[in-house]
Amino acid sequence: MTFELVLFIVVAAVAIFSAAFMLISRNAVHSALFLVVNLLCVAFFYLMLSAPFLAMVQITVYAGAIMVLFMFVIMLLGSERLGGGTTKYGWLAGGAVALTTIFLVVVFVGIAQAQIGTLQPQAPPPQARFIHSIANAPAVDIYLNEQRVAADLSFGDATELQTLRAGNYNLLIFAACPDPDCPSPFERGATPLVALPLSLEPERATAYIVAGTPEDLRLLSAPLDLTPFEAENTFRLTVVHALPNFGAVNFIQEDLGNPNRNVVLAAELNFGDVSPMLSLERRQYDFLFENLGNRVIALREYSARSRTHELLILTAVPVPAVAGAPSTRPSYLRPTAPAARHAFGSPQQLGTELLTTYLLPFQLVGLLLLATMVGAIILTREEVLKRERKRLVVSPAIKRINRAIPINVSAESAEPALPSGEREPSAD
Repeated sequence: MTFELVLFIVVAAVAIFSAAFMLISRNAVHSALFLVVNLLCVAFFYLMLSAPFLAMVQITVYAGAIMVLFMFVIMLLGSERLGGGTTKYGWLAGGAVALTTIFLVVVFVGIAQAQIGTLQPQAPPPQARFIHSIANAPAVDIYLNEQRVAADLSFGDATELQTLRAGNYNLLIFAACPDPDCPSPFERGATPLVALPLSLEPERATAYIVAGTPEDLRLLSAPLDLTPFEAENTFRLTVVHALPNFGAVNFIQEDLGNPNRNVVLAAELNFGDVSPMLSLERRQYDFLFENLGNRVIALREYSARSRTHELLILTAVPVPAVAGAPSTRPSYLRPTAPAARHAFGSPQQLGTELLTTYLLPFQLVGLLLLATMVGAIILTREEVLKRERKRLVVSPAIKRINRAIPINVSAESAEPALPSGEREPSAD
């Protein structure tokens, strides 16, 4: 049994007992303090899950601000104690402690026997996208086994990043059928343009580029790094040489003011080569493809969105036909760059998850918390009103004193007494 598991069991026991005492405490202030302990235990769980942002939110918002609001309501209503007398559920304390003890014993035995500390988290599934980079080539359909992953993919088109199952596949590339009602290539017995084995491994994202010539298709692969960025204002860049029958090129960061300060970012890239991943600060760049000292393509004022992985594919684009034959010239493709994942527990990741996957549960929990707070205030108010009514009841001693004092005083006794020997003046 690992130290983390023992620590989790201890903190879980504290959380459960504090929750039980929060419910059975007759003092509202003590109940609120037990709730604070419970919230701190939950924050500790977030720290164990490597989510420091959620832990700080739990402490600052719930254990801090919201509990201050609760204490303000308790003090405002004067309901530190919920009243004396016998409790309606006197058995609740003993029952809660007994059930909690049984639950902890069962969980401890189950976790100890299951060796949960040795389990590894499930790896994220592989992701892939497909890009067509052959000029003057027809559109294609791409299949993994019999699953179509790209339909009618034309030159310059790129699919979105797709989540696929890990495993071994047969990648098949067919010429796209122009008829929308055309049956699948397996039904019509079409011959694939490219057929090769493909292995998709978990935790990997890859861009597959259809390159080569219309007569000889090739499939190039470029890894994509979608892990969280350490610096927010940066992006990643990978250069792919997908121009057949062309010599080696250098990819250069050019300084227009001083050519001596040019920096070679990727050297001697031949057809099919993929450059090492470049991590660049987000700003405008001047890039240059160079072949044997000659400029091939110049990219001016190149910029990218932060936290993305850019692909720059050296290829060719069609130009007006010369002597009736199709012609091309060197150029580049720049497909839409996928954004990297946010760090677990970060504000961005939390907002994305809440506003997409967990939007409805999040709203339901919010409504439940609101109803709970309103109900708690109403129940506390009823207890306070009962106590105030008890205070208004007159004690028997006060009643005896009140009965001893004459209530109806005669008119004669109420008149003021005159000094002896004096008579009240007559009206005459």
